[in-house]
Amino acid sequence: MLSYIHHISDPKHPTLVLLHGYGSNKEDLYGLKPYLPDLNIVCFQAPISLGMGGYAWYPIEWENGAKMIDGDAVEEAAQLVLESLKTWQEQHVESNEVFIGGFSQGAITSLQILLQGFRAKGFVLMSGYALPEWHEALKSISTEAPVFQSHGTMDPVIPYTWAQATAEGLSHLSDYTFRSYPMAHSLNAQCLQDIHEFLTPLLE
Repeated sequence: MLSYIHHISDPKHPTLVLLHGYGSNKEDLYGLKPYLPDLNIVCFQAPISLGMGGYAWYPIEWENGAKMIDGDAVEEAAQLVLESLKTWQEQHVESNEVFIGGFSQGAITSLQILLQGFRAKGFVLMSGYALPEWHEALKSISTEAPVFQSHGTMDPVIPYTWAQATAEGLSHLSDYTFRSYPMAHSLNAQCLQDIHEFLTPLLE
């Protein structure tokens, strides 16, 4: 069971799962609570300790200055999240309705959960992208779950072009939204407002 921090609005309400980025921890995205609609929130902490209070969902290897990510490791992280989520739900809530969301590494892990066919109420992918080997699979995803993807046009960590390629792969979905913002590898006020507006009608 992954470590977590949570807010229970009502055990009968849907839950938003938030997965932090590389080098962060469970406290990070919990800080978004004031900007989100009234729902349950659980922020899981990644299993790999990087020291100084930072954690990772999977290792990042560097080869000639390029980031190398093992897709199998991302899949393992996604499975760990789903197993922990199931246990958390059994202990804390009555509703099985859940949104899956994350930032950067957390968004990549969330996208892997989508690729695995998990039946969520919706997905929120913040400043992440699909690994190159996922692109063909993206085109064949079939889900009725609404998907919201956001990215900064000035992101120096995950290039905007990578997000655009991901957006092209998801564009066939019946309820898909891609928003770009003049920001770096971060979240700005407009992005948070758009996420709020994405989630709110799905709670009715």
